[in-house]
Amino acid sequence: MLDVAIVGGGLCGLALAHSLQARGRDWRLFESRDRLGGRALTVRSDNGTPVDLGATWFWPHSQPAITRLVADLGLASFAQHDDGRVLHLSDPNRSPMAVALTEQLRPAADASVPATPGAVHGGARRIAGGTGAVIDALARPLPDARLRLGHSLVAVIDHGDFIELQLRHGKALYSVHARQLVLALPPRVIEAGVRFTPALEPAVREAMQRTPTWMATAAKAGFAYSRAFWREAGHTGNAWVTHPQAMLAEVFDACGPDGVANPAQAPAAYPGAALAGFAALGAVQRESFARGRDLLLRSQLVQLFGADAVDPALQPETFWQDWANEPDTCSPADIAEEGLQGGHPGYGEPLLAQAQWGGRLYFGGSETSRQGGGYLDGALCAAGRLRRQLLAEVVS
Repeated sequence: MLDVAIVGGGLCGLALAHSLQARGRDWRLFESRDRLGGRALTVRSDNGTPVDLGATWFWPHSQPAITRLVADLGLASFAQHDDGRVLHLSDPNRSPMAVALTEQLRPAADASVPATPGAVHGGARRIAGGTGAVIDALARPLPDARLRLGHSLVAVIDHGDFIELQLRHGKALYSVHARQLVLALPPRVIEAGVRFTPALEPAVREAMQRTPTWMATAAKAGFAYSRAFWREAGHTGNAWVTHPQAMLAEVFDACGPDGVANPAQAPAAYPGAALAGFAALGAVQRESFARGRDLLLRSQLVQLFGADAVDPALQPETFWQDWANEPDTCSPADIAEEGLQGGHPGYGEPLLAQAQWGGRLYFGGSETSRQGGGYLDGALCAAGRLRRQLLAEVVS
C-alpha cells in the first residue's frame, strides 16, 4: 500500500512529489496525459526554438514561490521583451496603429510622450527554454517507476483506513490503495470526472463547482521563425487586435533570452525566434474555423508585421493548442461560463484547502491557492500547503 498517491502531473503534483521523494516517502504520481506539466506545455520547432503554448510568465514582485523555484533549480529567467509600445489593429481593412503605453497602462494622449518599458506585460519574466524547463528539472530526479503516465482516475472509495483509487490505463481498469490521496487537479475537473464513495459533502462539491479553472477555455498559437524579422523592423512583437474578425486578440514576442534579431549572434541553446498569441474566438466559435485556422492566423500576422510573417525563407512554423478540447483542463461548467467571468477569479476557497475523509483526501492544484491562484505561483503554494498537511498527519 502506498503512503501517498498523487493524481495530476502538473506543477503542483510534481513539486509535491519532489518534496516527498526528498523526505523518503512512498508515493506514486498518476497522470492521465502522456506527458507531465499539465497547463505548462513547451513545444519546439524544427530548429529547436522553444514555444510556450500554456503557462508563460511569472512576476517576481508578486510571485515569490515560482521566483524562488526558478533560482533554486538553477534556471535562467529574462524579462519579457516589452518597451511599452504595442500595435493596435482595430479595423481589418486598415494598417495597425502604434500605441505607446504610459505608467497608468493607458495609451499616451500626446504622441510625444515616451512609452513606459514593461507597461504592456507588467514586468513579466519568462524562463529560458520555456516553462517546460521547470517541469523537466523537477521531474529529472524522480524515479521513472513512480511516475505513471496515461493513467486516468475514474473513482475514489474511502475504506476507512485507506483509499482505493480506480484508474484506467488504456482499456484496463485497475485499483491502487493508498493511505492518503492528493488530487492535484482543477476542482471542476475533479467534480466532473471522478466518482466519490461515499459522496463528498454538498458544501465541498458546491465549492468545487463554483471554482473556475484558470484559462480552461483559452487557445494559444505559436509561430517560430529563423530570425525575429519584427525586431529588425523596429517592432516589439506586442499587438492587440480588437476587430470582430480577429483570430488572435493579443500577440507578443516569444523569443529566447538572447535578445538579438540575428540568429548567428544567438547562443546555440536558444536558436531562432518566435511570436505567440491568444485566441480571440470563444471555444465554441473556434470549431467553425478549424479547417482554415492556420491560413487565417498567418493572414493576421501579415496584417500586423508584413509579408515576412509568411516568407518561406524564414522557415515559419505554426503551433496551436486549444485547452478547451482537453477534459483534463476544461470542464463542462467552464465551457458554460465562458465569457461570464470578469477579470481574474478570486481563488483560495477555504473548504478546498481542508483535509477530507479524516485526513486521507486532499485537494491541490493552483485554483486551491489564495496566493497566486491560477498561476504557476499558486500551484507551488498549493504544493507547499499539501506538504505541510501530509507531514503534520505523519507527526500526529
